[in-house]
Amino acid sequence: MKLGILGPPQSGKSTLFTALTRGQAEAGSARGEKVHLGSVKVPDERLDRLRDLHQPKKFTPAKVDYVDAPPIEAGGRVERGALSSLTALRDVDAFVLVIRAFEDPAVPHFMERVDPARDAGWLVSELLLEDLAVIERRLDRIEKSVKVGKKPEDPYEYDALKLVREALEAERPARAASLSQPQERSLRGFQLLTMRPWIVVVNADDAALKQGEEALVAPVAARFAEPRPPVIALSAKTEAELVALSDEDAREFMAVLGIAEPGLTRMIRVSYATLGLISFFTVGPDEVRAWTVRDGAVAPEAAGEIHSDLQRGFIRAETISYEDLIRAGTMAKAREMGLLRTEGRDYRVRDGDILNIRFSV
Repeated sequence: MKLGILGPPQSGKSTLFTALTRGQAEAGSARGEKVHLGSVKVPDERLDRLRDLHQPKKFTPAKVDYVDAPPIEAGGRVERGALSSLTALRDVDAFVLVIRAFEDPAVPHFMERVDPARDAGWLVSELLLEDLAVIERRLDRIEKSVKVGKKPEDPYEYDALKLVREALEAERPARAASLSQPQERSLRGFQLLTMRPWIVVVNADDAALKQGEEALVAPVAARFAEPRPPVIALSAKTEAELVALSDEDAREFMAVLGIAEPGLTRMIRVSYATLGLISFFTVGPDEVRAWTVRDGAVAPEAAGEIHSDLQRGFIRAETISYEDLIRAGTMAKAREMGLLRTEGRDYRVRDGDILNIRFSV
């Protein structure tokens, strides 16, 4: 899973990026683009328990990659279409949109006054305009080609572009354009910012968070068209301080502030739900590993996440739920108890399944 972090200047998005990547991100560039890249292991108590149970030579959690993109600036300082053309953003699965809700005289607001609901509306407009610039340029090229007698290479592209333009002009994201699958495929190369899911983070201070999250989230959520993206509130500054502490000190700090769950964990959980993803595991003396697959994937698809040969030569999957394995204590005992199942090609993998793929190539 790869997430791109977007937001206006001074919104705290880079601070959030630091917190999410535990301060271990790479500051650099991708093909000359000024971005920050970082990865973090997905915390999962189930995987930790499986590691303790099997004592493997290798332990491999799932991973989330983050891209901290340049800020979306006001006043026309970013050329339309420039942000959506950044190479580092072309393969992200979703965007994290950061909205500022904290007051700090030392950090001036780019619109002079903090107003999260207004900023949410502004950011949505900027993203819509970024995509509209891309769509209109492409439509113009196609229409000029048609005038000189050239037929479009993709028969679905032109109609898809017009449907997306109609949605964007109505202030709806590209993903709301009700495209057919062929039409959607015809536009994938444009990597539109509003075609991918959004997760909205309201970046507040600790005092505001203690007053309750709903008061921070509701006005911001109202500025997004239906179906609204998930909106959560946290303090990026506090989260960045937490990741710099030892586990024990972090727990004490969280208790003082009334934080029930670290922002890193919460963000990943929301990201999985937004993208419709689940985790399954493979276990053994050599390696205990978490894998990510779409919710609803059948067993051969899960096998393909491990290796393409396993999907191509799939025969069956030996399957047990995490809960059943922990209850049994060992895989051998689980087999004796009849908890280990044999599933075929149509089996839909469930979150927390432990799979052993049988295949032949």
